Amino acid sequence: MQALFQPRRPAVVWLAVCFGTVVLSACSGAHDDDDRHADGMHEGRDHAGEVHEEDHAAEAHEDDAHAGDDAHAGEDEHGMLQIPEEAQRNAGMRLVAAEHRELPVPLEVTGVVTPDTSRVVHLRPLAEGIIERVDVRLGDRVRAGQPLVRYDNVALGDHIGEYRSAVAARRQAEADLDVRRSSFERAEQLVGIEAIAQQTLELRRSEFEQARASVVSAQAEVTRIEERIHRFGLTDDDLLEVAPLGGSDDDFLRAVESHREASLNVLRAPFDGVVTDYSVAIGDLAEPGRELLTITDISTVWVLADVYEPDLGRLQADAEVAIRTAAYPDQVFTGRITYVSDTIEADSRAAHVRCVVDNIDDRLKIGMFARVTVPTNEMIDALAVPIDAVQQIDGQPVVFTRTGPVTFERRDVSLGATTAGHVAVLNGLAAGDQVVAEGSFYLKTALLHERIGHSH
Repeated sequence: MQALFQPRRPAVVWLAVCFGTVVLSACSGAHDDDDRHADGMHEGRDHAGEVHEEDHAAEAHEDDAHAGDDAHAGEDEHGMLQIPEEAQRNAGMRLVAAEHRELPVPLEVTGVVTPDTSRVVHLRPLAEGIIERVDVRLGDRVRAGQPLVRYDNVALGDHIGEYRSAVAARRQAEADLDVRRSSFERAEQLVGIEAIAQQTLELRRSEFEQARASVVSAQAEVTRIEERIHRFGLTDDDLLEVAPLGGSDDDFLRAVESHREASLNVLRAPFDGVVTDYSVAIGDLAEPGRELLTITDISTVWVLADVYEPDLGRLQADAEVAIRTAAYPDQVFTGRITYVSDTIEADSRAAHVRCVVDNIDDRLKIGMFARVTVPTNEMIDALAVPIDAVQQIDGQPVVFTRTGPVTFERRDVSLGATTAGHVAVLNGLAAGDQVVAEGSFYLKTALLHERIGHSH
């Protein structure tokens, strides 16, 4: 058995050698992989370190940016401003102390902007005619006396024709009077030398008197027609162009030939205002009953506030009211009560209270809704500041107080009643705080400028 196994030893040795080679090779490969893995890990750590440093720098920069934003937000939130003393003087700033005053309890109501009915005119033609020219459009601002519409006035044309005939008849009567006067004067001379009979003189006198009466009658007819023409807006100078009183017959004939232009009638604006209604076009038929234009003076408007029946007894006559609109939340319009309606609306059980308002820059529009703060006859002790000290920023009433020689602070406030140029401050201020009265708009502008500058 031993002899049988002797020949196999070399094979076993060869297998062992091969196995050892494979193991060494694997170990070497594993060692290389470990080295490469270690190198890769080292490089990865280096790269990760660089990325981490970049991320850290970016985060630091972002944190700095946030810190800057937070600093600005703090500034905007507190509303602190620094205004040099020279700029304060240039802005005409005036400081007043917030103080307690007796002010009326306010009543909040709603209202509607309407025109002053005494300053609205509906323009209609005085007679039938054809529209020749329209000089304005809807929404145009017009001046008193400005031509608006020109139309061929049929009735005016007829009256001008009658006027020219009457003037011609008067000229004829005046010429006949001159002849009769000369004949009468000549007869008087002839009677003196007994060249004609006394009866002939009396005949010449009668003819002269008849001629003078004809002139008077012709003048009366001219005057009658003149009055008709004046009703259409033509002046005495216009009539002189239509039919000259003096001059030669040729001048009169030339004036008569211009009859086509003489019948053109002009509608003019009676006062400064706005074209608020417009229903006219070239070629339209103009009739006395047809409204062509409406001119409204909106420099002063009414706000009709609705006050419920139980509150009517609390109103003050001729009181000053504060008016606010959704269109201009930052602006307070000041009006004055001029009339409380003598009738109560059956549906709402409210009376219209008329408040007259100066329409600054024509901002208040006809039909616009408004909130009206009406003072009542009930008084309350309240902290108050001049109404000029209050500004609106983002719909929030604010005032500015001085906290140092060049430092000002925005204060958000809640407002109460307004009267005699002062407004009650319900919260946001303390008695004695130095508030900017004149020049507060300058501070508002500076604050908004700062906000816009930091946002960029």
